[in-house]
Amino acid sequence: MTKDIKTTSPEMIPNLLAGLCRKIKSLEKAIKRKNMVQVKKTRCGSSLSKSELAYIFYILMDEGVLFLNELEPAKNRTMLQVFFETNFSYRGDAGAQMPLQSLSREFSEAKGFTYRDKQLRLLNRIIRRLEHRKQTI
Repeated sequence: MTKDIKTTSPEMIPNLLAGLCRKIKSLEKAIKRKNMVQVKKTRCGSSLSKSELAYIFYILMDEGVLFLNELEPAKNRTMLQVFFETNFSYRGDAGAQMPLQSLSREFSEAKGFTYRDKQLRLLNRIIRRLEHRKQTI
């Protein structure tokens, strides 16, 4: 069913335009909501904190276990960093999974000696888990 078109007077035009603007804004909001739902993608979760996950990724990358560009280390780091940030999440402070974003600082820390003790504790914890796994096989 269609509504009959009413005749409009010049005095009605501002009200009609205001109504049209409201409808356009409402439509824009609906489109944005739909796009946000579509953009949400599944990420690989982790029980590690952001820095722990970054350290593990950096170590595996630095040891040549993980790579996207084996021939150019600087390019490899950038490519892997983008890959990790796009596809992984970490356990945040409240225990919820958070998207892994901006790993530059954590990668720099992993490269430096300042955070040596943190890395050793993390590696020892992982080694213990792997040793336990090895014994149960």
